[in-house]
Amino acid sequence: MLREAWRRLDEGDAEGALIEARSLIGGDDALADAHYLAGSALMEMDRLGEAEPYLRRVLDLSDGHAGAREALAQLLYETCRFRETRSELELLLEAEPDNPQAHHLASLLAERRGEYALAEEEERMAHRFAPELYPLPPRFTREEFEHYVEEAIESLPGEFRDPMGNLAVVVEDVPSTALLRTLEDPSPGLLGLFVGTALPEKSLGDVPQAPDAVYLFKRNLERICEDHAELVEEIRITLLHEVGHFLGLDEQQLSDRGYE
Repeated sequence: MLREAWRRLDEGDAEGALIEARSLIGGDDALADAHYLAGSALMEMDRLGEAEPYLRRVLDLSDGHAGAREALAQLLYETCRFRETRSELELLLEAEPDNPQAHHLASLLAERRGEYALAEEEERMAHRFAPELYPLPPRFTREEFEHYVEEAIESLPGEFRDPMGNLAVVVEDVPSTALLRTLEDPSPGLLGLFVGTALPEKSLGDVPQAPDAVYLFKRNLERICEDHAELVEEIRITLLHEVGHFLGLDEQQLSDRGYE
């Protein structure tokens, strides 16, 4: 039954796998692999808050369960609990020093601390152990990246570029913890972000606030691209979408206008 449930998950039926896992847990709460399956299915459905207790229960039952610890570390990172992520990674790497996912997460954490040499060393380790899963990303210098940002601004349609006025376009390597704390749904993997009041919501009586800004996160953008040409295009697309949010357009409206 457990094997069949994992097959369901592998084939994309996370809901069916979750039902099977919960049924197994109902018969035996000490069945660690059923809790692991339930946590994995919930993570696949992006229901991270529900997944966490299942993964922690696995580790209560089997502290050496590397799969559950790896999944928990990923969950903690995605929910911006970076210190807890680091603690889980230390345990995971002690048990499995060649675990590529652990090295990938360690790279992300080092990057957030500004330890770029260590980040790239961990990145190379993840690539070494799983080259197809963790290809080495293309990199631009800060000057090169900002050059392509300027080109992207110039390439914006007039209906986007003309209203920008004093809208700041800020390049950062990754979203800071302070910035993530201001968001309702924070994600450390953000590619870009508009911060401020959308143009249609502004009025002459508004009390002055911090300047509106579009953020582009350099290393996150690099990470999702295969080569420099794709990176240049992704800079353009991300900038266009964030300026679109400044103009009051949501993702569906942008798509309806052909800006994808």
